[in-house]
Formats: sequence, C-alpha cells, structure tokens
Amino acid sequence: MNRPLDDAAIRVQAQQATLFALLKSGIPTALAGDAWKSLTEATAKTMGVRRVSVWLLDAPREHLTMECLYDLKTHRHHKGVVFEATDYPAYFHALRWNRAIVAPDAATHPRTREFAQGYLDKLNIVSMLDAGIWRAGEARGVVCLEAVGERRDWTSDEQLFAGSIADLAVSVLDNEALRSTRTQLEESQLLFSHAMRSSPDWISIVRIDDGVILDVNEAFERESGYRAAEVVGRTTLEVGLWADTKQRNEWIARIRRDGQAHEFEVEFLTRDRQPRTFLLNGHRVEIAGQDCVVTTSRDVSVSRRREQLVRQIASGVGAAVGESFFRSLVDHLAASLGADTAFVGELRSEDAGTIRAIAVNAGGKAVLDFEYPLAGSPCETILADGVCAYASGVAALFPRDRALAENGIEAYVGAPLMDAAGKPQGLIAVMFRRPLAEVALAENLLRIFAARASAEMERRRQLRSLEHQARHDPLTGLPNRVRLGEILEAGMARVAATGKRGALLLVDLDHFKEINDTLGHQVGDALLVKLSRRLEREMQSSGHGKVTRLGGDEFAIWIEGLDHPGAEEQAAARALAAITAPLAIEGYRLEVGASIGIALAPAHADSPSGLLRCADVAMYDAKRHASGFTIYQVSQDPYSTERLALLTELGESIRRGEMEVHYQPRRRLATGELSGFEALSRWRHPRLGLLSPSRFIPLAELSDVIRPLTLWVLGTALTQQKAWGTPGRMAVNLSARHLLDDSCPEQIARVISECGASASMLELEITESALIADPERARVTLERIRDMGIRIAIDDFGTGYSSLSHLTRLPLHALKIDVSFVRHMLTSPADAAIVDSTIGLAHQLGLSVSAEGIEDAATLERLREHGCDEGQGFHIGRPMDASAAEAWMLERH
Repeated sequence: MNRPLDDAAIRVQAQQATLFALLKSGIPTALAGDAWKSLTEATAKTMGVRRVSVWLLDAPREHLTMECLYDLKTHRHHKGVVFEATDYPAYFHALRWNRAIVAPDAATHPRTREFAQGYLDKLNIVSMLDAGIWRAGEARGVVCLEAVGERRDWTSDEQLFAGSIADLAVSVLDNEALRSTRTQLEESQLLFSHAMRSSPDWISIVRIDDGVILDVNEAFERESGYRAAEVVGRTTLEVGLWADTKQRNEWIARIRRDGQAHEFEVEFLTRDRQPRTFLLNGHRVEIAGQDCVVTTSRDVSVSRRREQLVRQIASGVGAAVGESFFRSLVDHLAASLGADTAFVGELRSEDAGTIRAIAVNAGGKAVLDFEYPLAGSPCETILADGVCAYASGVAALFPRDRALAENGIEAYVGAPLMDAAGKPQGLIAVMFRRPLAEVALAENLLRIFAARASAEMERRRQLRSLEHQARHDPLTGLPNRVRLGEILEAGMARVAATGKRGALLLVDLDHFKEINDTLGHQVGDALLVKLSRRLEREMQSSGHGKVTRLGGDEFAIWIEGLDHPGAEEQAAARALAAITAPLAIEGYRLEVGASIGIALAPAHADSPSGLLRCADVAMYDAKRHASGFTIYQVSQDPYSTERLALLTELGESIRRGEMEVHYQPRRRLATGELSGFEALSRWRHPRLGLLSPSRFIPLAELSDVIRPLTLWVLGTALTQQKAWGTPGRMAVNLSARHLLDDSCPEQIARVISECGASASMLELEITESALIADPERARVTLERIRDMGIRIAIDDFGTGYSSLSHLTRLPLHALKIDVSFVRHMLTSPADAAIVDSTIGLAHQLGLSVSAEGIEDAATLERLREHGCDEGQGFHIGRPMDASAAEAWMLERH
C-alpha cells in the first residue's frame, strides 16, 4: 500500500462528509453568527488546523473584521479583531483580485509577510491558507486557515475544501441578506415589495386560513411558469403547486404553532408539471388583520440532484483502486450525467504533449484506450486553466481537434487532475452530442471527484515508478537481476516454442576496480553509464540483444532467435569490441577489458537460473585464460555431475581413512640444509585412484569440508614431524574460509596441544586471495596466530591482487614466490625481474623468501645468487608419503 495516497483519499472523503453534513444541517440559511461558528469549527476539526476564522470586508473595502475565530486547542470562539488596508496594503490588494492565497511560509510569502511582526510571530503562525468569499463578482471577505507551530504545504484537495467552505459562507451572506430584507419588509411595505420582487428566490404571501395567494414575486413568475395574475386570488391547492398535499398541511400546521418555520423541504410542481425541490423559510405576519405567511422558497433541485449523484457515484466506485476505479468512475459519470462519452486521460511522462486515455466510456460501453495530441484540444485548455465547460459549439471553438466534429460533440466539461505538488498529471472529462443545460451540475460533479481521481492517479504513477525501480538499476537505468529473470523466463519459452537458439552473455569488466579505486566512484559511475549506453546501441544496431546490469561491474546480455552457427560468438565479439574501445570521461582516456561467458538455451540449461550459472562458469573460464569470451563446457563446470558426486564423497573420505599426507622437502639455499617439509594432502579414492589437491581442494573450499580437512592435515603432519624429531618447520596450507573463521586460532591451538607438538614447529601458508575478501579481519586472526609462536608465510606470491599497504600491516614472516615465475625465470626476462624484485622487496620488509618449483640446478643456483633464502621443487625432492620421506632423509644424511 502507498500510505501518502491512502491518506489523501481519506482526507477527501472526510472533507466531502463535512460539506454534506454542513449542507444537511442548514448552514446556508442559518443566522450568520451561528453559521460562522459552525463553519470555522467544522473546518478546523476536518483539516486539523489550529485556527480557522471568517473575516468580512466593509463596503469601501478598507477594513477587514474578524466575525468569528475558532481555536482548535482551546475550543473557544473569538471575534472583533480589525485589520486596516493602510497597514496591510499588499494583503488587501490580494483579497480584491485573488480567490485564494496559499502561503506555506506565511512570514516570507509576498502577500502575507506584512503580518510577520505583531501577528504571525506573536501567535506562532507558520502557514496560512485564505479562501476568498466572493459575492456578485466582488470580494466580500475571506475564510482564513492558520497552522500554528508547524508548516503546512496545503494540498490541492485542502485548497478545494477551503474554497467550498468559502462558497458556503457566500450562501450564508445571501440568506443573511434575505433575512435583512424580510425585516425591512415588515418595517416598510414599500421596501418589502421591492425586496420581494428582486429576490432570486420565490417569495409568496399566502393567507393561512384559506390558503389564498395574496402576492408573488418576479422570481416565482420566472421559475414556476405562472404569471402573477394566474395565481393571485386562488388557493395553492387550486393552482396545483404542492406535489404532496401532506407536506402543505404539515407546513401550515408548523407556521400556526411556531409562527415560523425554517429549512422545510418540499416538492413543488411548475406550470409544465415538473417536480422541483425547494427549501421553505416562512414567517407568520398580520396583514389587514389576518394571519398570513411570507414564504421564501429556495430552489435546491440542482444541489439535491448533485448530492444524490455524488452518493450514487461514490457508492458505485466504492473501494475500487487503480484501473477498476477509473473505469467505474467514467461509467457512473456517463450514466449519471447522460454523457455520450466520459474519459480519464493521463499525461504521458515521456511525452508531455500527448494525452493517453486510460478509461473511456462511449455510448454506455467501455472502449479501447487511445492517445491524441494536446495541442488545439479542450484538454490543453483544461490543463492550463483549470475546470472548463463549453455548453455548446465546442467543435467550432477547437477546430484543430477534428475528433470533436467527427463524433458530433457539441458540449464538453473537464477538470484537471493535479498531483500533490500542484502540477497537472491528467484530466477527467465528459462530452455530449447535444447542448448542455446543467453545466453547473457537471462542473460540480467533476470538481468533487477530481480530488479522488487525482490521488488515485498519483498513487498509480508512484506504484509504476516503484515497480520500475524494483526491476531496473538506479545508476544506468538498465534492467536489473530481477528483470533479467523475467526476460529469460519469457525468452527461453519463446526459444523452446520456435526451435531456435538463445544465448546469455555474462560480462565481467576487467580493471574496473582499479579505475574506481584510483579515480573515485564518480568517474567509475560515469564509466558504467557510458558503457551501458554503448552496449545498448551495439546490441540494438545488430537487431537483437537485451542488456541488463547485475550489479558492480557485471552485465548480462540476452539474445534470442540465433539462426546460424557462431552467431553467439559474433555477438560476444561485438560486445567485447564495444567495451574495450577507449572512453573519454572527465578528461581521462580510460580503457577496460572484459571476460564474457556464453551459455546457450536450450542446449546448456532449460531454466533461467541454470542458464545464468552456466554463463557464470564460462565467464570465469574466460577470465582465467584471458580469452575474452568462452562458451560453456561441462568440463569447466565445478558443479558438473561428476564433481557434485565427488563433493558428496569428500565429506566421508577422512572418516573412511582415504586421505593421506605427502611431504615435500624444503632446503636453505645458502647451505643446502633441510629446513622442513610442506604437508600436501592426497585422496586415495577407491574408484578414481590417488587424486591430487587440485581435484578436490577447490570442492572442499566450496563447503565446510575444508575445515575438518585442514585440521586433519595439520594434526597428521605435526604428529609426523614430532615422530621424526628433525629440525625445521612443517608448512601447512590454511584456506581463506578457515582464515575468516574467528575460532581458527583456538582450533589450531587445540590440534597442537593434542599432538603434543610445539607451535614453533609449524608454518602456516596463506594465499593472497585469502586476504582480499576481508583484509582487516584476516589481519586480526593472523596476529592471534603469530602470538602463539607460529610462523606465517604468503603462498603463491605475485598471483593475487594484494596491495603493499596490506602486506606491511600483516604479521608475516616469509613470502613464497609462485612456481609460474620460478619455472621460466631463466628464459623470461620479465619473470626473472619479478623474482629478483620480490626477493629485494621481501628483504626490505624484513621477510624471508622461499621459491617454489625449482626443477633444475641452474634455477637453484640463480636463486641462491640473488639471495633467495629457501626453496622446494622436484630438483630438491618430490612430494612423498611419510615412509618415503623418512628414507629420503636417511639417504641424504
């Protein structure tokens, strides 16, 4: 649910309920003093506003007098404050020329800031909303809402509600004028006769005893269709005015009993026998010694019909939301007003010059939605000027809107739908193929339901926005991982149905992290945005390809309808070329690479998750081999059937005694002395034979098997080292998963204790990759291990991405140069330079250096010359089981 939109709908319902209650209570015909109290109190309670007041201007418009103020906090009414135009010229000028003053910040608003000192500051008033009371085309006063101690950004529905309260105030003034007229009539027959004839309401004088009509005014003649000569001297029953004689009897009885009656609702029949609803206000007077009743009859047929229609439409739309609300609304509006067409239109967010109809009723039936340009249409005027009504000839007024003439539209009424910020977002309109007589009724109905429709349209837009955000990357605007799943679901279904192939390209950028870390996230974000646009253009230009961003520097491209071999590789090559082309960003010329994994549907997987996993496997293979892009192969997949079976068996291998430890000797290169062994695990598989660590260690690291396996190797190797009693240390590899376990130091200490070994006998080797995931956490764990007296070395140095700043902060004792550099150092100047610089760097940091992969005497000699401290490799000794290692030591010593 969208809470702000629900709150707006509740506000509108409360406002409408208040207006109906005020009308029903007879406020328009109440005494002014009573009416002002009711209006201010009802408004304050409905709006939750501290101060609501009614002010009236004097005839010269020079003084503004507070007739009534209601304080919501104290629940008290006040009156009597007077403002003079000379003290507040800007405000008085605004009252004369503006229907409303909306001032969320009253102290700075140009029309209200004159009140800042001495009024606003004294009463702690922050916001003001003034709705003008206009009568006969002139400003007569204002209904003022004042928020105390808090800012109110007056919403459009609150502004409309305040305007409706001001309209009720006008009715009060009208009735106050009528009451004043009746008083004057009693005092002066001449004034009475003049006022009677000029009143807009029916006024009649009837003798109570026999019901004979003594006089009627011009309004009676004009609205009833009867001339005065036709009714004067006849009874109301003879004329046939009363639609229900029971109402006549009750009216006369009340006048006789109370001497007056107010707001008495009856049905009168006009000369053409049309029923109309009136509210009667009567006073008993004595004329020529006989009791008579002077009756003012106000025609409320239109308002009663409007109220009835509002109730019908409100009941019809009920609790509907979204599309069902709009379609129900246009259906009920069309039926209630007899409109030939009713519709709700929404401004297209991507094209503000076009209206898209989202709910249409034409000829009593729902029709398909449509779009049309705003320019030259009534919609353009409605959105610019507010509620507009054209009772006839609308097609001639808007010749550019040819649809009006083509559909025979004669009359048109519309209201804008505004968002919370007061900006137009659409409109609601009704159209007629005949001239429209009840224009005011149509306008009022549209005004009433425009507020609810506005809130519902804004809620609908915000819901679409939230749905878009949930499925799109906020930085690039590309579809995200969630949307990719939907794209793949639909795309793979189409591929299966057509028999053609689809391809998923998983793209991982190379060197993006370096750019992001070096030049900052602003440059990195700009690079991702430009790269996204470039990839989209490339894929669109080739006719297919949906680009998505999965997060970070990872993208995915779905392509379907591949109809020839190699099409997926061609698409990957185009994507790679688009990515690797230089980019100019903030003065930098930047280049990135990429690794792309390709998975085919349905060949490699029949589900989105399966296809994504296959593409991920292929992408990592492409990254490992720096091949740019690679198509998935089962042999690459660590989760292939064979490997999954192997992972299952691995968990039981230690318990079944299938694991072994082999030992590779290490020597001090300067003296040739044995410096220790490295413990290497082997799995004697009952079916596959002796497996090297490369076959099962990666699988173990994917699960918790790596922890018990590491501890088993550690215990076995230390026990053997103690049994041999040889000098030097036993080196054991520690995985990244184990290193990030906070209990790792305690587990190692427990194994050392159980073996009866010494911590000084142990050297733990950690790969650079183990440090990258969480360097700070790794540092804390390694410091605890070092404090136990255990030696720590970085294994395979030079193959990871650890920074020097991390190395200098870690509690290290040694670096081990990776075999890939040592093996080719005699033939590759680059590898030789890496080995030499690593030795120099380590010594400068106070670390010893060990080389792996020494396979000949020349390599050993070269390493000795350059100061390498230790070494291991086939030239020194191959990995061997415990008995073979013992024999090897006896043979050489």
